[in-house]
Amino acid sequence: MPFVASVLIRACKDSGESSDMEVVLGGIASLNDEIEWFKREGSKWDVDFSTVVPQRANQEYGRLLISYMLIE
Repeated sequence: MPFVASVLIRACKDSGESSDMEVVLGGIASLNDEIEWFKREGSKWDVDFSTVVPQRANQEYGRLLISYMLIE
């Protein structure tokens, strides 16, 4: 979420195009839909997401997104 917020801020600040903001907001809406789908599917399979441990690839991807936030 911090990465998405940083993209939203940059789209607002760096672009004069309202369509850029619409693309970012559409992506956020899609992420919300996907998260809700995961929650529904997880409950069908009795998955307790609070006990899921991120895999190394997920952790590295998170670090990559954070590094993009630091680029100005």
